[in-house]
Amino acid sequence: MFDPALAAAAHGHITQVDTFTDLYRAHYEAHTTVAETFRDFTLGLGVAEACDGEIVAFDGKAWRVPADGYPVSAEPSLGLPFAVVAQGGMPIDTPVPPGSTMDDITTLVADVVTAGDLAQPTEHLVAAVRIDGVFTDVVLRSEHRQEPPYPPLPDVLSREVRFEFPAWEGTLVGFRFPDAQDGVVIPGLHLHGLSSDRNSGGHCHTFTVAHAILTVWLDDVVVTLPHEGLAEQVRARLGDNGV
Repeated sequence: MFDPALAAAAHGHITQVDTFTDLYRAHYEAHTTVAETFRDFTLGLGVAEACDGEIVAFDGKAWRVPADGYPVSAEPSLGLPFAVVAQGGMPIDTPVPPGSTMDDITTLVADVVTAGDLAQPTEHLVAAVRIDGVFTDVVLRSEHRQEPPYPPLPDVLSREVRFEFPAWEGTLVGFRFPDAQDGVVIPGLHLHGLSSDRNSGGHCHTFTVAHAILTVWLDDVVVTLPHEGLAEQVRARLGDNGV
């Protein structure tokens, strides 16, 4: 179905700002900005400073989805405590069977990355993901802006605002990281969405595909650790360190 030689030669790069553990522990202060993070990028996602909405970025533009669910352009100076951005790489497109769920998409992505790196176990592979299409039973979410002292992320998400759509057309972008519970990355498939009419978006909980195209980029990963003044970078080459 896929050309392993082509896929293996087409790696791009993912840069993640800070760790999921820091975000989980209520470090919502900005470590970077939209302008600094989303440069020459393919796609990306993140969280706005003070947990003031979800960030979704593709096609050269970044959007913020606040708690009211209506996307707004993310200003270049907007601070971000956590972000993940993909750059470069060669896209691998595959159709998605109608009726596919988020779990089914995760399996499709695993098929792509496994074909691209047959010598490495699937659990060590990383991919950037984009899905364009029409969906049903879509559940998106955002959260309210927080004020110091910041509560931990589980407390914030216990009061998240959900947006439900019986039918929804748009783009979902994000990343498929290994399932390892190391606290560095968010394991599994993590997607943010933006509707075609730009009137809805947010973190994606669930969906069912009516018709869509899945695009996958195979990627190496660099995690930057700005919190507490750490200047070093933890580089996780696919399969070398097992992100």
